Amino acid sequence: MPFLHPLSRTFRYLEWAILFAYISMELSGMGQDWPLALGFYGAVFSLSCFFPERRPYTQRLLYIGTALTAIVLANRVGIDSDFLLFVYFSKSYFLLNRRFAIAAVGLVMGPWIISEYLSQVDWVQRSPEPIPLSVFDPAALIRFVVISLAAYLSASTFTLIASAMVVTERESRQRAEVLSQEIESLSADLERTRIARELHDSLGHTLTDLDIQLAVAQELRHRAPEQAACAVDLAKTLVGQCIEDTSRALQRMRRSDFDLNQALSTLLAQVQQTSNLKVRGELNLPPLPIYQSYQIFCIMKEAIMNVQKHAQASQLALYGTVTASDIVLDIEDDGIGAEMNALYAGFGIQGIRERVQLLGGQLEIQTALSEGMRLQVTLPR
Repeated sequence: MPFLHPLSRTFRYLEWAILFAYISMELSGMGQDWPLALGFYGAVFSLSCFFPERRPYTQRLLYIGTALTAIVLANRVGIDSDFLLFVYFSKSYFLLNRRFAIAAVGLVMGPWIISEYLSQVDWVQRSPEPIPLSVFDPAALIRFVVISLAAYLSASTFTLIASAMVVTERESRQRAEVLSQEIESLSADLERTRIARELHDSLGHTLTDLDIQLAVAQELRHRAPEQAACAVDLAKTLVGQCIEDTSRALQRMRRSDFDLNQALSTLLAQVQQTSNLKVRGELNLPPLPIYQSYQIFCIMKEAIMNVQKHAQASQLALYGTVTASDIVLDIEDDGIGAEMNALYAGFGIQGIRERVQLLGGQLEIQTALSEGMRLQVTLPR
């Protein structure tokens, strides 16, 4: 558990502070047991310098067991060690587990209260002045046990709850770090997918036209050199358009504003100028969030590119209707259509479907051979 490293320093400084306080009191009193007390505190100091979070379980168990036994025995001979006991209860929570910490509290409870009682007996017997209340009185004994038990359980419960809170917070932070790394990796994957779509949407149609023009030039270079030269000139123009499309795509990635209706009008004008398609439609969509607007634009562009590339259509109709809860886009052509099981072989339809899913919408396709195709996209507002 790598998150324990800062805790090892915290425990160490806490134990040092407690030891300093105990040693100061011991030296100020200079009782007859002070050499034994200093020896015990020295042993605890040595233990405080060692925090076996990476050791095998048996070594950690031996570490906690040895410390708790020494603390109980020290208390029996009259050496102050109350606070150290609860420090090692907390250590047992971190080094072992919650169940062992609770078990340690239960196992130590009896010996600790007995040692406290016997220490009181020794103190009464060594007292030079008579004590009016005898520790052997049953009522006094019961009262002592109840008070000691309440104090012991209260302090132990507080220690375990505080330890549990720290462990929970640390584990939550660790899980958050892991989740953050996963999100970062997922974000990188999504960004790569987005860039692939951008390049496909921006260059796919133009590169298709460029391929067609180069094929025409190659076919006509011997039979009709002038037409071949025209095709080459058009191909050169398309190369320039590829560069412009790439530049516009990069700008769209960076822009915080995007006019959907203007972008669609520009797209339809380009389609009519560069193809024989007769385009009609009504696409007057309301203002939408930038992300939704841009995805709708990419959906429409991808659909038009598919018509130009595959449909062999002469007419294309595009409509956008808006209801209180939905935006419905219809793209319909009079081309050759397709079989439903062959629709997803290309990147285009799959790209449209992915974008629709990103927006939480639905894509419906109606087509058959020689009957054209209709795409209907329904998106929530």
